[in-house]
Amino acid sequence: MYIVKRGKLSVVGDDGKAVYATLGAGSVFGEVSILNIAGNKTGNRRTANVRSVGYSDLFCLSKDDLWDALTEYPEAKKSLMERGRQLLMKDGLLDEEGIKAAQEQQETMVEKVNRFESAIDTLNTRLARLLAEYSSAQQKVKQRLTRLERRLDFDSELTNPASPHLSPHYPASPSVCPSPFPLGA
Repeated sequence: MYIVKRGKLSVVGDDGKAVYATLGAGSVFGEVSILNIAGNKTGNRRTANVRSVGYSDLFCLSKDDLWDALTEYPEAKKSLMERGRQLLMKDGLLDEEGIKAAQEQQETMVEKVNRFESAIDTLNTRLARLLAEYSSAQQKVKQRLTRLERRLDFDSELTNPASPHLSPHYPASPSVCPSPFPLGA
């Protein structure tokens, strides 16, 4: 796509003689070939010949740079696409069936996006539930482990002859496990 910085250019026919329009500073040309307009009978190839009338200075905007800019400015994209459609329509290069097919394809894309969004929402809900279940199970395992460690520590104290929990009335035998609380007290 080209933007005229200064100078004049003529839009000419294939013979190079018939002048259809004159472009001056601020004019744009070559946009139709990079806009990918649905229904374009030329297959997004150029639709006109441009010739400089004297010295001209132009800005060149690549397809990638244009699309990067248009994603930031959706209104400008809409305006440029409409202008491209009008140019193609004026020259009889716009296929109405192609436009309808593109619109139907766009609608099915919207439906797919909606389905994907719904599936993502469902997965997020399931993931949140699973994380909550995991957290709860992890907490229960930690509590059980803590109780087992305490019991193991207590049992090892009872089997240790130097343990203060052993009384002289009970022998330090692994087969006898006295209660930590005296009976009848």
